[in-house]
Amino acid sequence: MIDAIREAFLGEAPMSASVAVKVLQMFRLHAGGGEKTEFIDLSDREREILGLLVKGCSLKLVAATCFISIDTVKTHVKHIYEKLHVHSKSEAVAKAIYKKLI
Repeated sequence: MIDAIREAFLGEAPMSASVAVKVLQMFRLHAGGGEKTEFIDLSDREREILGLLVKGCSLKLVAATCFISIDTVKTHVKHIYEKLHVHSKSEAVAKAIYKKLI
């Protein structure tokens, strides 16, 4: 609960597994057959961090796992958001799963 509050304070959107499933269903429902293939150029570190976010890790846990500062994690997450054209962690996780980036 504390991590969710911190994430919300940082402008992120914490979500439960059940909400994540609904978000993925929404993406699948709105995905058309004529969709263009989108090239997303994530660095190896960005893919690693995105993978940890997909697993449900908090930013603090990502920092500890990757042996980097929380500020460095936030910078990587910002770049991930820009490259994926999303505005929250939940959107990034959903897009990563939908696009099979992880």
